[in-house]
Amino acid sequence: MMTINRIMVAIGLRRIMGMAAWWELGCREMALFTRQTPPTIIMDIDMTIKIALAQFEIALGDPDTNLQTGLIAIAQAAKQGCQLVQLPELWLSGYDLPNCDIYSQLTTDWTDRLQALSDSYNLAIGGSFITSQEQRYYNTYLLFQPGQPEPAHYNKTHLFRLLDEHSYFSPGEDLAVVQLPWGKVGLALCYDLRFPELMRAYAERGIQCLLVAAEWGQRRTEHWRTLLKARAIENQIFVAATNAIGPIYKDRLAGYSTVLDPWGNILAEASPDEPALLTAELDLTEIERVRQVVPSTADRRTTLYQRWYQEARSNG
Repeated sequence: MMTINRIMVAIGLRRIMGMAAWWELGCREMALFTRQTPPTIIMDIDMTIKIALAQFEIALGDPDTNLQTGLIAIAQAAKQGCQLVQLPELWLSGYDLPNCDIYSQLTTDWTDRLQALSDSYNLAIGGSFITSQEQRYYNTYLLFQPGQPEPAHYNKTHLFRLLDEHSYFSPGEDLAVVQLPWGKVGLALCYDLRFPELMRAYAERGIQCLLVAAEWGQRRTEHWRTLLKARAIENQIFVAATNAIGPIYKDRLAGYSTVLDPWGNILAEASPDEPALLTAELDLTEIERVRQVVPSTADRRTTLYQRWYQEARSNG
């Protein structure tokens, strides 16, 4: 009986030792796995912001009507919890360019009120206006920000000859990168969209969203929609573009105000001919995800492109 007990104990010890060996092996494998695979850190950071685009018909030569339309859109955007609202290009005046002097004075008069609305609603407010600077007129994007003493501004770089802008406005020469509480934005106006160099210069400065205010014509609707996608995809950023609707001289405006993500996907899009307060939520972490999957931003060869550009200029 004693011998049998000793045999059972020996078998039990071997089993326990075998289990211990397996446990030790498992621990070694787990340690190896842990060394090879860094731990995942989950961060609960909300990088989502909500913006609004106000698409409406601009009454040519009727600033009072346009102001009321704009104020209603601003109030609605604030009520919906947006952090930014963008109105169209020259939304106060339309392309009533022979009266630049009148509208530039109205812009000056309304700057303080729009800043007060921005402060009151805790809402960034953007759109373009006719401004007067050093005895010259400009098509100027003004971005009012809560708590800021004056709006950020961008003077339209590329003047649209088909609407005779070059006869009334001076072209701007500076970019406008604006640091908002949630990220950097770049400001652009309508015809600027056709010039990828401008958008690339913004992207090189780290913007996360391109803001475009426009009065884009219906005859070139597909240009508008295609270029917006291209600028989002090639720069891997969000694009928020506000257009107007209704007549513009002998043409009509295209509408289709749009918000796109860095993949070029449409997050929100208005109709071609109806007024709308378009809203969209931007998940800013999507930018980094896109750039990890398709690293085209990191793979750019800027020095080489500059050399090619200089060679082209040298060869005339």
